[in-house]
Amino acid sequence: MKKILSIIALSIAVMACGGKTNLETALIQAGDNRAELEKVLNHYAVDSLKYKAACFLIENMPYHYYYTGEEVDYEKQFFKMLHETALSPEVIADSLNRGRMNEQFGRTELKYDIREVDSVYLVHNIDWAFKVWREQPWGKKVSFENFCEYVLPYRVGDECPVEWRERLYDKYNSLLDSIRLKPESVFPWIVADALLDSLKKRSPRFVSYSYAKHSAGPEIADWLSGNCEDLADAFTYICRSLGIPSGCDEMLMRGDNNVPHYWNFVPDDHCDAFFCSLLYPGPLIQSHTYDAPRGKVYRRMFSINRDMMKMMSQPPEKIHPTFRYPLMLDVTDIYSDCEQTICIPESRFLIRPERDELIYLCLPSHMEWVPVAVSKYRNGQVSFENVDGNAVFCLSSYRDKQLVPMTVPFWAHKELSYFRYFGNGEGEERVTILHKFNLFIEPFIDRMVGGVFEGSNDAGFRTRDTLFVIEEKPVRLQNVVYVSNPKEYRYLRYYGPAGSYCNVSEVGFYREPNDMVPLQGRVIGTPGSFGGDKGHWYMSAFDGDPYTSFDYNQPDGGWAGIDLGKPVSVGKIVFTPRNRVNFIRKGDKYELFYAGKGGWISAGTRVANSDSLVYNVPKGALLYLKNHSGGVDERIFEYVDGEQVFW
Repeated sequence: MKKILSIIALSIAVMACGGKTNLETALIQAGDNRAELEKVLNHYAVDSLKYKAACFLIENMPYHYYYTGEEVDYEKQFFKMLHETALSPEVIADSLNRGRMNEQFGRTELKYDIREVDSVYLVHNIDWAFKVWREQPWGKKVSFENFCEYVLPYRVGDECPVEWRERLYDKYNSLLDSIRLKPESVFPWIVADALLDSLKKRSPRFVSYSYAKHSAGPEIADWLSGNCEDLADAFTYICRSLGIPSGCDEMLMRGDNNVPHYWNFVPDDHCDAFFCSLLYPGPLIQSHTYDAPRGKVYRRMFSINRDMMKMMSQPPEKIHPTFRYPLMLDVTDIYSDCEQTICIPESRFLIRPERDELIYLCLPSHMEWVPVAVSKYRNGQVSFENVDGNAVFCLSSYRDKQLVPMTVPFWAHKELSYFRYFGNGEGEERVTILHKFNLFIEPFIDRMVGGVFEGSNDAGFRTRDTLFVIEEKPVRLQNVVYVSNPKEYRYLRYYGPAGSYCNVSEVGFYREPNDMVPLQGRVIGTPGSFGGDKGHWYMSAFDGDPYTSFDYNQPDGGWAGIDLGKPVSVGKIVFTPRNRVNFIRKGDKYELFYAGKGGWISAGTRVANSDSLVYNVPKGALLYLKNHSGGVDERIFEYVDGEQVFW
């Protein structure tokens, strides 16, 4: 998510102009630029609809800003290089960062639209927006209100205002020639579907890596590269240049991950919308069938949400920056099956709120709590409407420029039929920790299900016995199985299941169940590795390093084993799946935290001496494991029936 600005100097003055219309207030804030804006109003004095459109833009300008400077121009190179090269985003970022090391590298300058945008630019934008609205057949289904919010705006983020409509229209309008004359072309969402299909054929490049602090601007529509927010911006620019109403819906924070999420929408005739994205296969779908949202969903707007500002009715500096100047509309209800309300009584607060204090509904991101909704504490409780459940929340206040947790975290059922508060110091329990993030981040562990450990006295394994079959995905770094077969074998191996590329990091065969040193022999296996990487040959499965792995060059038929030189019985097998840095790593320094009064409380720091950690923590507490030695993927979890459950 782009950096949120506190527009203090300008907007305090905006709020102070009580009694005046929104347009009069904006013109006052324009200062020396007022004459330019009045030129626009005078230009459209005889065209009532364009005059209303001009008023809509001008009266909301005080809440929009942009940055200029060498830093902003430099960031754009990231997206351009993503589009033009096959280099990884990390390599591109490293190259660009070296150029930033110069102490004389230019800084950014903040500018406000209301004081900078001139009449020529604004008139050109309005005229072109009306042109495509009136000339395209789908414009008949676009109301003036939707036109103002989802076609007319000259910007989508904090980019520097530049002319873009005519250029993007000339570049992309022909993509709709095949549908323009069809009867269904009167429906904007059907046209958007055809446009999306054409754009996907241009192979947009998605990266999860986030490099830029500022919006890329309309050039992103040429490059079609970046993260989900950047690609949402690209589609928004292209749609609006063609008169298709569209914009960006977002989760300020996902309820099931540590990051926000962004996608596009196209409004329909029934106050609903169609979900669309350059990243998702298939046609547009209605918003209520999109099952990803957790918590709250907002629609980015050009106009300020004056109802939300009226509800908060606080000086700007007392409002969290996320909601200080809310250019957003709550649309959770069109993504959720039912309207739901979270109501928390005073008895559940660890810190007593002040009268009419703003309270924030927060979702977790690593060890931070990110506000996703705001309400006022009144009559001994606080309520939040239209919340999608099945997520962990916490209530916070904004005091002394920082969020202060006011309650213990709680889990809300999908339909909010009940809440469950996490423990806060009542009794202790012993927890055994095996990893620090949900195992879905380990894409290789599933490849071991169906894998077989075999013994044979034939070097070609033409006759062989099964010692053990992996029937469930491994949940730890070192997985131990015991073998009851007393037969002796000279050759032992792991044979990967179909489609697995025989992915395995380490295999150890032991003579006795209590042995600590594995049997030694000559390493054997199927030669070759995926991509010809010699670091991933079968020898890696027996090198004693759980972080190297075998990655066969074919999906099927791979195996890795040892020739013991003579028959030996096997009493135990220890194996490690191919993995990332998610499992507990011997020698790494960890710290476990639990959620309590005032935030996260440390349960102690220790260096792992095995593939597990054992702690005593408050019973039922929400937990978080930090690896101080490396890795970035960490997530809140609880301990239930001897297992980690991540949220």
